[in-house]
Amino acid sequence: MAAASLDPPPPLGDLGKVALFLDFDGTLVNLAGTPDGIRVPAYLPGALERKAVGLDQRLAIVTGRFIADLRKHLPECRVVVSGSHGAEIASPDGVSVAEQEVPRISPAVLDAARDFAGRTKGLHIEEKSLGVGIHYRECPDQAEAILAFAQDLARTHGLYLREGKMLAELTTTDANKGDGVRHIMAQPPFAGATPVFVGDDLTDEDGFAAAADLGGFGVLVGDPRETKARFGLFDVTAVHHWLELE
Repeated sequence: MAAASLDPPPPLGDLGKVALFLDFDGTLVNLAGTPDGIRVPAYLPGALERKAVGLDQRLAIVTGRFIADLRKHLPECRVVVSGSHGAEIASPDGVSVAEQEVPRISPAVLDAARDFAGRTKGLHIEEKSLGVGIHYRECPDQAEAILAFAQDLARTHGLYLREGKMLAELTTTDANKGDGVRHIMAQPPFAGATPVFVGDDLTDEDGFAAAADLGGFGVLVGDPRETKARFGLFDVTAVHHWLELE
């Protein structure tokens, strides 16, 4: 049975004191065949900064990318960022405010992933400081073998495995986006606001759940599915319109 479509969220200005949490890929920018293949609209960094100012700085990007990688795509965008699925958190000035140091991914894991990608046409490896993403958007017919490889690599090296849209990701931590939301919501200026989490992927479900637990809600971007989000938006363009970024 197909999941029911969700109503669009009310206008942001009608929600009172809001803390806004935004996924990046598939939410603020359209997905691409490779992580580096995305196109970031020229207006986006400045628009996000202005939106943060309008919310008294209660805006955070919560992404699976590691923070240094996200900063390459949003240079000079001074907002709070939670990266690596909640394991990293940085202030608008780029200062780390994460609670503890998380171990880096080992060279042996990266070497194994690179070797496997070299033998699998269309497979792309995203190397992160705390993990590695294995993207198979361009070789979906190989999904079974790719997931089996990822599961074996996780077992061998004691890693955590999470799945997303055409993605298997291995990490050294079991942190999730909900953890990032909860940590940020405990700090000023976010504390006491209503959290709203906007995201498209399965990994965003933890963010939806955290927002709901803290008195807010989630907004699912894209096709309907079973979800913890209360509202939905059709695509990235709809997100930009709702946030009045353009």
